[in-house]
Amino acid sequence: MKVLVLGASGHIGARLLEMLRATLWAEGTGASRRMKNDAHWLEVDSRNPRELAQALKGFDAVVNCVAGDAASIAGGARALVQAALEADCRRIVHLSTMSVYGGAEGSVREDAVLDPSLGWYGRAKCEAEAAMRDFVQHGGEAVLLRPGCVFGPGSQLWVGRIGRWLQAGRLGDLGIAGDGWANLVHVDDVCQALQRALQLPLAPGEMPVFNLAAPDSPRWNDYFVDLALEIKATPVRRISRRQLQFDAWVCGPPLKAAERGLKFLGHHSVKLPDALPPGLLGLWSQHIHLDVQAATRQLNVRWTPYADGLRDSAQWFTAPAAAGQPTLDNMICTP
Repeated sequence: MKVLVLGASGHIGARLLEMLRATLWAEGTGASRRMKNDAHWLEVDSRNPRELAQALKGFDAVVNCVAGDAASIAGGARALVQAALEADCRRIVHLSTMSVYGGAEGSVREDAVLDPSLGWYGRAKCEAEAAMRDFVQHGGEAVLLRPGCVFGPGSQLWVGRIGRWLQAGRLGDLGIAGDGWANLVHVDDVCQALQRALQLPLAPGEMPVFNLAAPDSPRWNDYFVDLALEIKATPVRRISRRQLQFDAWVCGPPLKAAERGLKFLGHHSVKLPDALPPGLLGLWSQHIHLDVQAATRQLNVRWTPYADGLRDSAQWFTAPAAAGQPTLDNMICTP
């Protein structure tokens, strides 16, 4: 099977491409906006249907791991559907997110009503899923995966920046504000599910959807404390709701603006402390628990135990320069 991986320079896409190239049944080619010195790599703008259609010719399937802004996620998904139909690329395996469930709580299965109300990211992902349904209605095949929070080696979002916040004393035991379920899933388990989705037999008009999260994933407070102990970011602080809100709502916007300004000016070597997005405050207290019985049963996913994922996440973070430690991240944002 010839497989094109869109967003192959990202955390999940890069790992998937590595795993595909180690198999005997798939020939994996990476694609992103920037060319790499790789014979099996294509430079493609995922928002350009004409470029995509040209790139997809001869491929049996495409895996959509594209991240970025709303235009890249939603507009890119619509462009991909148009291009795949034109190029006669039969199957799309689309990486969605648990964010499509919005503020839902309790045990959530794949047939839950989607809720795009929490922000641009969830809204864009809902639009991208609608594009996949359109692809199936026009005769294509699609499989959707909705992972929780992807950790493991290389995860800047759920290991790198959290580790830095812990080291800086900006994160720790949040009390009731961190009592939600983390829904962590190891990057290798996501890639395992993506590979199984490429091979999954499908009936005409069928579009299966699978939640992805480790069944033994802990609550956020437990993860913060466990990771802090593993990376020796101790003693673990007790963070009040007031300090957390001050960090996110008062310190966050200027830090984000400064980061964008430095990037615009080309000062990529200057590292600022990670801004704390206000949306995370809701996530950390949200009592949502992804039901993953379908992925366990139909995709035969063998979940990485939490303890193993925690250990190799910490080993990656503490390796020299692996986690991209900002030079100024000893700054603590306090009211």
